[in-house]
Amino acid sequence: ADIDRLAAARITAGCDTRPARYCPHERVTRGQMAAFLARAAGLVAPAPPVEPAYEPAVDDTPLPVDPAVAMGTLDNGLTYYIRHNDDPGKNLDVRLLVNVGSVDESDREAGIGHFIEHMLFNGTAEFPGNSLGEALREIGVELGPDINAHVGHDETVYQIAVRLDEPHKAPLAFRALSQMAGAATFEPDAVDSERGVVLDEMRFRRESVNGFISSEFDRIYTRGTPYAGRDPVGTLDTVGAMTAEDLRAFYEKWYVPANMAVVAVGDMAVEDIQALVEEHFGPLSTGDPRRPSSVAEAPAGSSSHVITDPRQGLTFISLDIPIAPHDPGTVGGDRLNTMEALIQLMVHNRLDDAYHRGELSQVDPPKFLSFSYNRGLRYYGTNWQGDDLDTASTDYLSVLLTAQEHGFTLGDLQRAARHLATSLEFRLDQAGTTQDSQWAGRYQNHFFYGADIDAVDRSVARTSALLAEFTPEELTDHFRWQMRRGGLLAIAVGPDPSSVPTVAELDAALAAASAGPPPPEATVAERLMDAPAPADPVAEGAFDVLDDGYEWSFANGARVMFAPSDIAEGVVNLHAQSLGGWSRLEPGDRALSAIAVSAVQGSGLGDLSRPEMNRFLEDRTAVVGPYIGETGEGFVGSAGAEDVETMFQLIHLLATAPRIDDQSYRDALHTAETRLAQAERDPRWQAAVAYLEARFGDAWHRVVASRAEIDSLTPPRLLAMYRSRLGSVDDMVVAVAGDIDAAEIGRLARHYIGTLPAGESDTYTDRRPPMPAGLVQRQVTVGEGESAVLEIHSEAAMEVTPLRTVAADVLGVALSERLFLVIREELGASYVAGANVDSNRVPSEFFNSVVYATLDPSRYDEIRATMLGILADVADDGLTPREFAQAVAIMTTDYARSRNSDLINVLLSRRGADDEDVVTKQRLSVELLRLTPGDVQALAAALYGEGGRIEIARRP
Repeated sequence: ADIDRLAAARITAGCDTRPARYCPHERVTRGQMAAFLARAAGLVAPAPPVEPAYEPAVDDTPLPVDPAVAMGTLDNGLTYYIRHNDDPGKNLDVRLLVNVGSVDESDREAGIGHFIEHMLFNGTAEFPGNSLGEALREIGVELGPDINAHVGHDETVYQIAVRLDEPHKAPLAFRALSQMAGAATFEPDAVDSERGVVLDEMRFRRESVNGFISSEFDRIYTRGTPYAGRDPVGTLDTVGAMTAEDLRAFYEKWYVPANMAVVAVGDMAVEDIQALVEEHFGPLSTGDPRRPSSVAEAPAGSSSHVITDPRQGLTFISLDIPIAPHDPGTVGGDRLNTMEALIQLMVHNRLDDAYHRGELSQVDPPKFLSFSYNRGLRYYGTNWQGDDLDTASTDYLSVLLTAQEHGFTLGDLQRAARHLATSLEFRLDQAGTTQDSQWAGRYQNHFFYGADIDAVDRSVARTSALLAEFTPEELTDHFRWQMRRGGLLAIAVGPDPSSVPTVAELDAALAAASAGPPPPEATVAERLMDAPAPADPVAEGAFDVLDDGYEWSFANGARVMFAPSDIAEGVVNLHAQSLGGWSRLEPGDRALSAIAVSAVQGSGLGDLSRPEMNRFLEDRTAVVGPYIGETGEGFVGSAGAEDVETMFQLIHLLATAPRIDDQSYRDALHTAETRLAQAERDPRWQAAVAYLEARFGDAWHRVVASRAEIDSLTPPRLLAMYRSRLGSVDDMVVAVAGDIDAAEIGRLARHYIGTLPAGESDTYTDRRPPMPAGLVQRQVTVGEGESAVLEIHSEAAMEVTPLRTVAADVLGVALSERLFLVIREELGASYVAGANVDSNRVPSEFFNSVVYATLDPSRYDEIRATMLGILADVADDGLTPREFAQAVAIMTTDYARSRNSDLINVLLSRRGADDEDVVTKQRLSVELLRLTPGDVQALAAALYGEGGRIEIARRP
């Protein structure tokens, strides 16, 4: 987790320019499957395949709209979606949607929409300069979590989330977005200053290894379509040449009410929200509506491609199958969505079964997904890794061809339908606690893409009814049609040409694939385990830290603590934790313990094989993952309320009956080898490793196993390491929070936690050496053209009190804002600049901070000096009154929000503290009222004063 956190860049983007892969389908209900299964039981096996002239049916009838959303159009043409939502309450999510993206840009304008998105935070008629951000920070809105924006191929989105604890906050959010919609100023000096930020983002996104690989995928996905060459970030030449006049011309063409929508969801009356929409957006001048754009399609036919970069540590093959576009907001499109969801699951199940039967030569478990790349381009997508990628490619495609030739069976359909049924039932259970941002996201997708926004219960019922219509024959016909019309898009990715097949070799490997005989049906396990005879608790009772909290203690040392919560209806979260972790293993075992956990997690449990486990779990919502951390080990899980017993059973089996199967062992070793390759090639990984070595040395905290260590591993050794930390309990605290009765948690605790084997008592050992004195610097070399990145790490060993915890939160927020305003906005030199300040109670009490920025390499020394100057100023003089007030406002908003994870953290902290000393969100809110600027300065002085400092630089 540490290496991923450090390597994947704490550096989070203020705006995102590329939509992520996602599965567009809605998944379906266990309780509504009876009619389907009864009818399906009478079906006979399909006849041998003939190649019929198949075309999917089209029904353009629009789907109904949820009556709970007020949807309409202002006189000037602006669309609005308004919904009252009081869960969790006192919040409001407001979005401005503009129906324009990079696909609408000319060659000369490439990247102009993204540049405009930056500029709307840099001056409007009523909010000149950076005053918009200042006004929002003063009402508790934080850049990133609460205000964000992005530009994609087809869309532009601006989002503000506010806490409704004062009457002036909602009007300000609407006013800010209306100013962005129609009153941008585009001052020439501001444009020139922001150009440096946009160029640094381009370096950060494009020139890193991930950015380069992503750009190549974008080029391949969009070839032959209007999206080709339309990366939202643009090009160096076009962005470098854009003037304020260019930006204004594009803005005035596309930012018109008839091309916009406002989405507002939150704890306000619909009529009050509608009044704000009309007040702030009604006066916008009417403009010409956008002409409907034709939906692009991927070019037909198969093709193979190779992408290499010496910084790339992971070698793999990507295979994508284009999916024909359709309108998801129609009855016919909704039916196609469900068909494609079933096909995706059936193919995934076929691949997973083949993998566990040993018929695939890849080393990683297969995943077959569907995703939308933009409005027009949709794919089935999958990746695989292996020592022999040619053979792995042939094997993989052979499974697809077998499904294509022989078709799907009734068993395939029943299995996929049960999985969808579980997902829909889970969605229905959670409908009452859908968050503002989730509703807003659905209406956003409706405006841009026509997504379904019917009421959840009606949508679920409609999809469930569709399941009763499908036959294996129809789904087979649709899959064959998709394969035939779309072709295969194969992409080999690796560090150098010798590591991957050539285009010709990849073509040959795919051509060598052939259909095999129909596969056998996978074995279905009736149950995971029999419940052990219950163990009576040695003590139980209520506690007062949380409302209706209850605890059970057992003779084996385990304590189960429960906090009822309806924050997420029908959901239960769990974290079981014992003290010890890899600090109780041998030096160097940190990296090996991660391999051990991975190998066990991918294997069967007890007498059940992994395929049997998968079949049992695929129509259940329970998920559990083991871990071994620095000072603790345990299990993290979640489940729908109906599947909580399965979650407890998984914990019991992971502790009492772990095993390591051959295939999972090979996969875990391959993961370790991939990490080793990334640490040798990828500058982000190299920077993370450099920090850990500079701070801790190369023994206890090393996260990448050496070649010799990997070669020495055996399944028995890994299993013994896993069991030494997770095979018994001595001080385990099982924290549970969720929508379930305490009596049920007590029953499950007696059967599955109180009966775990007791082990020898131990605790963690402090393996952290003191922070190095003075300045320690490490440099990682990146390629020419890449962004430089500077991280400055500091620590202060001191008692962690609730007041200092609040001071750390306020300091982190205020520092991030000052770094952003000075380095990004004033100097125009950085795409991302910010800070994190954290408190830690184990293995000792200390605070740590990392301050970071991406930057133009030619300005490295200037920006480094600026960052150090800011830290010195905050240490010597503290925050300004305005910075302090804004940070307090932001943290007031954050502390008012509650999640199940917050409750679980409170429960876990009861292990080492009396209840009156346990820190809750409510306690933090009280401490925030007591906080003074002097408290924050004292912490800053301890962190950034005369102590040691570690600087990790990535630069050419």
